[in-house]
Amino acid sequence: MRIGILGPLRVTGTQIRGARLRVLLIRLALEPGRVVTAERLADDLWEEPPANPAAALHSLVSRLRRELREPLSGAVVSQPAGYLLDVPPQEVDAAEFEHLLRAGRAERDPLRAAAFLRSALSLWRGAALADAADLPFARAAAARLEELRLSALEARVTADLAVADAAAAGVLVAELEELVAAHPLREPFHALLMRALRVAGRRGDALERFERVRRRLADELGVDPGPELRAAHLEALRDPPAAPASPQRAVRGNVPAPVTSLVGRREDVARVRGLLSAARLVTLTGPGGAGKTRLAVEVAGGLTAASGVWLVELASAGDPADVAAAVRATIPPATPEPDGDVATRPAASPLDALAEALAGRELVLVLDNCEHVVDGAAAVAERLLAGAPGLRILATSREPLDVPGEHLHPVRPLALPGDGVDAARALEFPAVALFAERASAARPGFAVDDSVVADVVAVCRELDGLPLAIELAAARLRSFTVRQLAEAVGERLTLRGARTAGPRHRTLRAVIDWSWGLLSPGERVALRRLSVFAGGATAEAALRVCGADLETVACLVDKSLVVVAEPDGPADRAARVRYRLLETVRAYAAERLEEVGEARAVRDRHLGFFLETAEESEPGLRTADQLRLLAMLDAERGNLDAALGHAVRTGQERRALRLFTARLWAWTVRGRGDEAAGWARAIRAALGDAAPPGLELSHTLCALLASEGPYASPEALRVVEESGHPVALWAWIVGVRPSGGGVEHWRRALAAMRAFGDHEDPWARATALLMGGIGEFEYGRAGARAAETWLRKALAGYRALGERWGLSLTLYWLSLAAENRGDAAEALTLLEEAAELAGLIGGAEAVPVPLMLRVRLAQLRARTGDLAGAERELARAGEVAVRTGDRVAAARVRQAAGEVARRRGELGEAEGLLVEALELVGGQAGVPAQFLATVHVELARVRAERGDREAAWRSLRSALESSGRAGDETVRAMVLEAVAEWCAGGGDLSRAALLAGAARSLRGLELTSRVPTSR
Repeated sequence: MRIGILGPLRVTGTQIRGARLRVLLIRLALEPGRVVTAERLADDLWEEPPANPAAALHSLVSRLRRELREPLSGAVVSQPAGYLLDVPPQEVDAAEFEHLLRAGRAERDPLRAAAFLRSALSLWRGAALADAADLPFARAAAARLEELRLSALEARVTADLAVADAAAAGVLVAELEELVAAHPLREPFHALLMRALRVAGRRGDALERFERVRRRLADELGVDPGPELRAAHLEALRDPPAAPASPQRAVRGNVPAPVTSLVGRREDVARVRGLLSAARLVTLTGPGGAGKTRLAVEVAGGLTAASGVWLVELASAGDPADVAAAVRATIPPATPEPDGDVATRPAASPLDALAEALAGRELVLVLDNCEHVVDGAAAVAERLLAGAPGLRILATSREPLDVPGEHLHPVRPLALPGDGVDAARALEFPAVALFAERASAARPGFAVDDSVVADVVAVCRELDGLPLAIELAAARLRSFTVRQLAEAVGERLTLRGARTAGPRHRTLRAVIDWSWGLLSPGERVALRRLSVFAGGATAEAALRVCGADLETVACLVDKSLVVVAEPDGPADRAARVRYRLLETVRAYAAERLEEVGEARAVRDRHLGFFLETAEESEPGLRTADQLRLLAMLDAERGNLDAALGHAVRTGQERRALRLFTARLWAWTVRGRGDEAAGWARAIRAALGDAAPPGLELSHTLCALLASEGPYASPEALRVVEESGHPVALWAWIVGVRPSGGGVEHWRRALAAMRAFGDHEDPWARATALLMGGIGEFEYGRAGARAAETWLRKALAGYRALGERWGLSLTLYWLSLAAENRGDAAEALTLLEEAAELAGLIGGAEAVPVPLMLRVRLAQLRARTGDLAGAERELARAGEVAVRTGDRVAAARVRQAAGEVARRRGELGEAEGLLVEALELVGGQAGVPAQFLATVHVELARVRAERGDREAAWRSLRSALESSGRAGDETVRAMVLEAVAEWCAGGGDLSRAALLAGAARSLRGLELTSRVPTSR
């Protein structure tokens, strides 16, 4: 089960942070595979809908997609009408519960019915939809699921009672006493209790129970017992029931009792037992070390059959023909043999003789380790199932048997937590829980606490969540600390197991050696070459880099050495199926690649393929095809990093610079400037200062990013300005400055804008207009009014292209222009669209100043009366500030929170927040003077409203000093407006009007004597 909602939300491979995100996933999981309309989702998720429900929902979906990890990374899919959770229903515990409940109700055999119903009930971990319990949609759905749970309990007890003797009925009585105490007015439970008492030989107690419940119904509800209770009463009045015929005593079989607990497989056990109740052949598939045998033993231990449950170990079988012999050697002959000894009767073949011997018997076979004799195992399974109707087979294999009627259950690695979880949360994930249990056995007293949890999670993740690997690693704690183990986990293939472990399970290397030995020569070539991929490969990449056709890759998938995965994104999934190796297999295959001397050649082909991929996609990143290409590049991020790293390590300077430049725009759009700078420094350190001929722009951009200094050299700026390549505009957009400060930057930006103004690329033309607008807003004499003209032309250009990054950035600056005009409502509308677009292409981090997006949204919401919305935005901004550890960022959040508190009328809290903002940046170098002026202005307003005009004036003097240093006319206008308010508050209206007029002049607006009201 990948998604659990029958209890607190549980998701395979990740922890969903954020209450609203959990609620969204729960709502979608209630209808897996079905579209839930956007309107329905908005109604269900918010009791008080946000101002823009569609934008809020889209943002929420984007955040949820970023939280989900493999194998659910692409599960939330956009549709024209809404969204759907694209997973098979059986991957959601609530849907699987209902499926098993229906199967149990439909089953005539009470033993099989009870097995189905037990499997269904085992999926419950607590109250359904616990994380959404307070919302109306969840209350209704949870009530329905709870009613189904109770009805499942009724059906299961009924099935158990149908075959119960007096002793078994006594056990049911104890269970039913608890149920009627918890549900005193639920008549079916009382009826079942009466029947159980009667079967247990306690007819008097059954009749007394009827009288008690009859009186209670009459006293509390004024009704008589219903038909079911009356029927149970009549049964109790009759003679005691005949004892059920004693079933033939089941043969014990040879399944061993487990010596360790099975961690994290409860749902697998329930599902496999449910499958075996309905199907006759179930195969557990998965990679070596996934725990197939252990799961099979656990499942088999809970099964009964008249002729026994038999484990047939095939690891020692050397030939497909040995499979039938192994089965025959394991199962004792029936006693007595109806027609003489099997061995003495003529038959067409030993397999036919075996089928004849088993024909009249009810038994379960566990065929373990079929992969190396898969043809023989398939032939035996098919023949025996056809000839023995009472036979069920549970097989374990690294590939399917591929016979009719086979049901597969993939045994996946154990679920892993995400980054940054505490010990308590990490231990909820099976991989960590298994490590903790086995480690405490190896080192008494060991516990996973917050001091070691990061290292434990790292170990489990490096070992792919494979149970065998985790157990081998945990045993090493006899000699290592957890930190040492985390540092040495790269040597995973040498981890050793117990002395009594079979040869194939002594080390991880032995586990994979076993699988390697079963491969054809072509499959071995493909597997070792696939090791060069980081994060998986498409079918095209596997063919071009490895020479591996789809048929060969499919064989490796069937043999559980290659994992199939699908990345995020909209439809057309078949074209985007990816194939990846578990890291343990990848490390083994990489060793094999080195052994045959192919590593350099294959890695060079890998580099060439991904260089071509990046360069072909780069222009499309500035078009309407942007989202698809970004999703593709995100999916290939590991491969692109591996390719660039290989180019740097092997001195392939031209290829390294070309790949760096081809990736630069994707880094920018996704807000990954630190990543780009890290690669720039690595390239510069390895490849030197000289630019290869024809790659001057690439070399210069790399140098600019790698530089520690605040200014670019004149030569670097000349190369950028004269290149004519659209990506050269990156240098201006991210604020690479020449010496001489803002004015010089604006002069050069204008020159670059003119150079690109008639460029053949429409994106370059729109971006030139954007640069002109930003420069005019910050440094031009005409100010924000003129900037708005440039920005609206840029907006039209980006809208025509459908390019979302430019749209988002232009809307951000247009919102500043609208705010400059005093139109907070329009500014908010523009900024909300900017935020929505930023969410589409990578979240708030996709804009150059992500925190300011959230802070400004909070301020504009507050200024338009949405104080609750403002507080939500500030909570998100606070998360960003805490994550970055940036004191200036934290101060910006405090400043905005102070404004919101003032607007709520909580002046004491507001003043405290603003003083705290100043303290956070006190003594910090490089704190923007504009920001200091803003804090002092807000502090002045708070103090004025508290009646302390003298303190307010001191704050205004500080604001005037800061704005003088800032050189920003918009900020100077804001300060003059605050001074005008202060003067008006003291009755000096003429001076207030004069200051207000000066402020409007600075903003580039028409003169007026009106005192501003934007405060």
